[in-house]
Amino acid sequence: MVQIYKNEAVIFDLDDLLYKEFDYLRSGYWEIAKAVDHSSPKKMFRVMMAQYFLENNVFNWVIDNYAQDNEKACLPFLLNIYRNHKPDIAINADAAKLLTLLKKNGNKIGLITDGRSVTQRNKIDALGLKYWISEFIISEEIGFEKPSPEPYLILMERLKSDHYVYLADNYNKDFLAPNNLGWRTIALEDNGINIHSKKTNLDLTYLPSESIRQLSEINVNSIPLNKNSKMGSILNK
Repeated sequence: MVQIYKNEAVIFDLDDLLYKEFDYLRSGYWEIAKAVDHSSPKKMFRVMMAQYFLENNVFNWVIDNYAQDNEKACLPFLLNIYRNHKPDIAINADAAKLLTLLKKNGNKIGLITDGRSVTQRNKIDALGLKYWISEFIISEEIGFEKPSPEPYLILMERLKSDHYVYLADNYNKDFLAPNNLGWRTIALEDNGINIHSKKTNLDLTYLPSESIRQLSEINVNSIPLNKNSKMGSILNK
């Protein structure tokens, strides 16, 4: 079991950690199908998903097959629907349980995510994350995205904790900055359906300090970590 202690601020990634980004993709495709093909959206949606699994460009397929008779089948319209729709997604059960335990334990909780403000805010609202999480950092809103250290530094200024733990899944960008800032980093390993799978042959500085296969492997500990532990943040030195 991986331990999280009472005086550790716990920072979460969003996509493919608290919910499956594949579910957002399905939700977006369904909204597109309803907007473009009023007569048979279910059929269009099934073909869109088939194109996705064939690793074809789904938007190009929509344009090629619908643009001649439908002015909505153009890339700007499709992207607008996909990025701005209110998604039909749900928080993972183990994520909700962990967040509830952390809130009950008194841990400070934050979130760092890359993406467009409206897209990520719609996800946050759909998942009900404001019930558990007090601080949200979205890359478009601050002008920096991972692996820049800026999102992490901003959150450190807001939460002002003795120690920081970051839970995420993307080895390419998630762990480099928090590692350099003295955070403890925990990776949730890909179960095979993540939109952005991890890459191999990365420098050690990109790797998390710990990894888990599911969030239920984390134990929320009511005992505080020693403030002078080497896990303390550089801002507290």
